[in-house]
Amino acid sequence: MRIGLVTDNTCNLPIDFLEKNDIGYASLYILRDGKHIKAIDLCPTTFYEELKVGSYVPLTSQPSVKDFEEVYRDMLKRYDYLITLTISEKLSGTLNSASLAASMIDEKRIFTVDSKLTSYGLGFLILELMEKIKSGNYSIEQLIEYSRNFYTTVRTIFSVTNIDYLYKGGRIGKAKALMGGLLNMKPILSLEEGEIIPVKNARGINRMIKEVINHSIERIDSLRMKKIAVIHTNNLKYGGLLIEELRNRGINDDTIVYSLLDPVIGTHLGPDAVGVITQWE
Repeated sequence: MRIGLVTDNTCNLPIDFLEKNDIGYASLYILRDGKHIKAIDLCPTTFYEELKVGSYVPLTSQPSVKDFEEVYRDMLKRYDYLITLTISEKLSGTLNSASLAASMIDEKRIFTVDSKLTSYGLGFLILELMEKIKSGNYSIEQLIEYSRNFYTTVRTIFSVTNIDYLYKGGRIGKAKALMGGLLNMKPILSLEEGEIIPVKNARGINRMIKEVINHSIERIDSLRMKKIAVIHTNNLKYGGLLIEELRNRGINDDTIVYSLLDPVIGTHLGPDAVGVITQWE
C-alpha cells in the first residue's frame, strides 16, 4: 500500500525538501498590486522588507480547488492513497478547497485533515508522518487518526510588534487589537485548537522575549520536548534574542530550527513578529 502526503506552503518546510521527498503541495496566494501571486514565488526577505515600508496590508487567499486537483491527479499516479494536511481551518479556507477537490476526484483514496496548526507545527506533523509511512507499520486509518490528534502535542507561541496586521487580516477582534496596542505592550499569543488566542501582554521587547520562551517550553503534561523551531518575519535581532534565551535555558543550538516565517502567515503577523513552536512526545 503506497501512501502519499499533500500539504500547503504554510508548513514552512523548504519547497525543495517537499519535492525531493515527493510530498505534494498547493500554494496559498497573496494579493498584491491587483494580482494574485503564489506565495512560493515570493522571496520572503524581500517581501518582509516591502511589507515594513508599505502603507497597506496585503490580502491572502487559499489555493483554488483546481490547484489541489492538479496535485491529486499527479500524486495518484504513484500512490494508492493520499493524506492531505492543511493549515488550520480557522485560519484559512485551504481545507475546504482540498476537500472539494478530493470529492471531485476520489474520496475513497484522498483523505483531508485539518491539522489545527500552521508553520512548523504543520511541518513537524509532516516529518512525523514521513517516518511512520516509511516504517510500513501503520494503516491508513492509524495515520489519519494520528494526524487529527497531533496538534495536542504542539505548542505555538508568538508575539507581534504591531497588532494591526492581525486585526486588519480578520484574525482577532477590535477590542483585542486595542488592548495589544496600549502602553508599549507586546501581546503574547498562542495557537489553541487552530485559533489564535491571547495569552498575556508583555511590556517591552526583552520581557516579550522571555514570556514567549516561558510559555513555549512549559511542559505539556509528562511529555518531553522533541523538536523546536524559532520563526521570525525578517527580524534577525529578535530571532537572535530568542535563540540566546533558549541557550540560557539549556537548549542546544543543534536542536533548534531557525527560519523565516512563510509570507502568507507573516502577512497577518506583520514585520518584526517572532515565535517559537515546540513538539512534545
